[in-house]
Amino acid sequence: MDWEAFYNHFRKKDFIPGYEILVRLGGGAFGDVYKARKESIGKSYAIKFLKVEEGQEGMVERELAQVEHFAAIDHPNLVTIEDMGVAMGVPYLIMGYAGEQTLAKSLQAGPMGEAQTLRLFEQICRGVAVLHDRSLVHFDLKPGNVFLQGERARVGDYGLAKFFEQGNQSLSIGRGTPHYMAPEILRGRGDHRADIYSLGVMLYECLRGEKPH
Repeated sequence: MDWEAFYNHFRKKDFIPGYEILVRLGGGAFGDVYKARKESIGKSYAIKFLKVEEGQEGMVERELAQVEHFAAIDHPNLVTIEDMGVAMGVPYLIMGYAGEQTLAKSLQAGPMGEAQTLRLFEQICRGVAVLHDRSLVHFDLKPGNVFLQGERARVGDYGLAKFFEQGNQSLSIGRGTPHYMAPEILRGRGDHRADIYSLGVMLYECLRGEKPH
C-alpha cells in the first residue's frame, strides 16, 4: 500500500463524500484518526482509516463485516459508528466525535480519587456490558480508548473488536497494547473475559497511577 499517495489524496474535496477532513487527532497500530465535518449539517465526526498490512487486503471486507455489528448500537457510554467504507483500498470508520480528552490524558496528571474512579468505571463497564450482551468483544480496552466529556465516559476505537457467537475462539492479533491485554490474547485465544482483564488493569492504574507489574 502506497500510504504517502493515499494521504496526499484524502485531503481532496469529497474524498469521503459529504465530509471535509480537518485535522489529525491521533493514530496508533491500527490506523489514524482525523476530525471531519459533515458538510450538510456542519457537525463534527471522527474518521478512522484502518491500516492494512501488505498481503492482507482480502481481509478488508471481513473486518468491516465485523464492525457492522457495532453500527446498530446507540448507547451513551459507547462512541457510535455512523458509517463505514473503503477508499483506495483502505477501510475507514465514521464515528461520532467524542472530543480529544481521554482517560490516558487525564492519568498523566496522576492517579484519580476513589469516588471519581468509581463514577467513571460504572460508565465504562456499562458500555462494555452492552457489547458483551451482543456477543461483541472489544479486545483493545485501554485508557486511550476511553473518551471523557465532562462527567461522561465513552468507550471507543473498535480496532480489534470481534463478534463471537460462543466460547473461546482463536484470534489472529499481531497488534494491540500488551500492558492491557489478557495473557490468553497474547497466545492467540480469548473471549469476553479478556475485556474484564483489561478493565482490571485500567482500574488499578486509575487508583495507583501506574500499571501493575
